[in-house]
Amino acid sequence: MTLQEYNMIHNDEDDEEFLQRYRKQRMEEMRQQLYSGQQFKQVFEITSGEAFLDTVDKEHKSTLIMIHIYEDDIPGTESLNGCMICLAAEYPAVKFCRVKSSLIGASTRFTNNALPALLVYKAGELIGNFVRITDQLGEDFFAVDLEAFLQECGLLPEKDLLLLTSIHNPSACYSEDSDLEID
Repeated sequence: MTLQEYNMIHNDEDDEEFLQRYRKQRMEEMRQQLYSGQQFKQVFEITSGEAFLDTVDKEHKSTLIMIHIYEDDIPGTESLNGCMICLAAEYPAVKFCRVKSSLIGASTRFTNNALPALLVYKAGELIGNFVRITDQLGEDFFAVDLEAFLQECGLLPEKDLLLLTSIHNPSACYSEDSDLEID
């Protein structure tokens, strides 16, 4: 082996090592960018009409806010509540909230005819309004159904942007009473 061949082999090894370090550093930078925004990871209970307005108006303009308006014992309410818990874990940058219609002064007619409702806001503007969402999904639906519906409407961020977050918390959606567990 000549000195020139020896140097070429070692330079290739150095280049490969450099590329590996660079890839690792770049992946870490991308992970930091992904986590740089506010992380919610839960469903927030709104307790008044004023708190409802504050949630919509005072959140950062880039934050997507989904608000479930409900009353107990309305068909579909329990399904939507469970779905939102799962999706909040999968989409930590989206703020998921819920509020009883009676707390925001909704009429009995609205409660009986429009619930469960899902409102989607961004930058203080209503961008999605799903009155009686059970008309689209049925009364017994799962997180994957709601997720597919919202993605079809263009109201959820793409999953590939969230791949790194799911690696850090793969079991965030599972609980003792989860419908997603495999028996």
